[in-house]
Amino acid sequence: MIKRNKTLQIIVILFLSAVAFVFYQYNRTDPIISLSVSTDGRYVISAHAPRKSDLYFPKGQLTLWDIEKKEKKILADHANAYSASFIPDSHEFMWQDDKNVVHIQDVNGKEVNSFPHFQVKTHIISADKTFYLSSNMENYGALYEGYGKNLKPVYTDGGFPLPLTLSTNGDYFLSASATCVGENDPVAETNLTANPINPNESKKSSYDGVTLWDKHTLKPVARLYGNCGKTTGLISPDGKWVVTGDENSGYYMWEIKNLHNRLKLAIPGSGIYVKEKHDYDSSKLLPIPPSIDDRGITAGGVAYAFLSEKDFIGLGKSENEDGNGYEFAALYTVGDPWIKAYVEIGNDPSISTNYYQRNLSVSSAPKAHILVTGQATGGGINVYKYHPDKMELEKIWVAD
Repeated sequence: MIKRNKTLQIIVILFLSAVAFVFYQYNRTDPIISLSVSTDGRYVISAHAPRKSDLYFPKGQLTLWDIEKKEKKILADHANAYSASFIPDSHEFMWQDDKNVVHIQDVNGKEVNSFPHFQVKTHIISADKTFYLSSNMENYGALYEGYGKNLKPVYTDGGFPLPLTLSTNGDYFLSASATCVGENDPVAETNLTANPINPNESKKSSYDGVTLWDKHTLKPVARLYGNCGKTTGLISPDGKWVVTGDENSGYYMWEIKNLHNRLKLAIPGSGIYVKEKHDYDSSKLLPIPPSIDDRGITAGGVAYAFLSEKDFIGLGKSENEDGNGYEFAALYTVGDPWIKAYVEIGNDPSISTNYYQRNLSVSSAPKAHILVTGQATGGGINVYKYHPDKMELEKIWVAD
């Protein structure tokens, strides 16, 4: 009788283990390639792909995260991993499936709209859904506004290599991708004459790199120079500044009303490089506390995130594939190039900026003071709450 009971117990344990394994496999997600936070900071939508996926055709799960309830729900297993994006000021988001259909749906599962499109490299949309901007994976990575019969070419005279970041606010949108400053390049080029639309096979790459565009005319306003290598950038939530960073430690701000006013951001431990003096100005540099000096501080390069309407951080590529390398980020305020604080991002688990093609795996809700990142080696998220009065970042949820 005792032997029979033990056998039964073993069978039950094995059965429960099998159920748990199946449950885990069903709910396990691959690394996040793109994610987006709702404006109110309540929800996160993320798109995933296996680590060994084809860089140009990454397909995987689509996951909805409820920060308030701390819940996770897998919505699909065939999403374009670059396509997860919330529509501003709403609980609606868009994503693209493996048939290249773009879906707009809400957090309750209702589909609001869908349309066939090309495979997107990234896309953004305005709160009223009248402005939809996307870059295609093929044909040099051109830029288009609208879809279907209303599709309009914006930039076909070059191509945006991966990684590409698109940002919009007010009357402008920004495109930021790999570039390199020339010795005689100005701070900004505003007297633009090159036609961004070129149907010919011979492309001049007239607006590759970092370009500010007019959202209404779809014409380039300025080319912004200074970065070199893989580059990312954002328009600030107040619509007054452009912030960029690159893989070669070039971090800048341009004032949109005066684009020739470019500010170099201070580098932790060094300061602001002065070309004429071949040295760094460290006169207003915030000292690094000894307790964090050997824990790594990043200033940008892979992604930027605004923690409030004016405060932002840059997240760089970690030194190690597993994401370890940076536990803190330098905090800046628009209009001021000097570091205001060092905020902790931690490495337990490390965040998803372990390679440049994950530039879309970081997102924030500035008004709600919420920051969300993917994880370097898993398919989960790290959620942080920013406290502007203290200039501190608090990790409030780690989910896998």
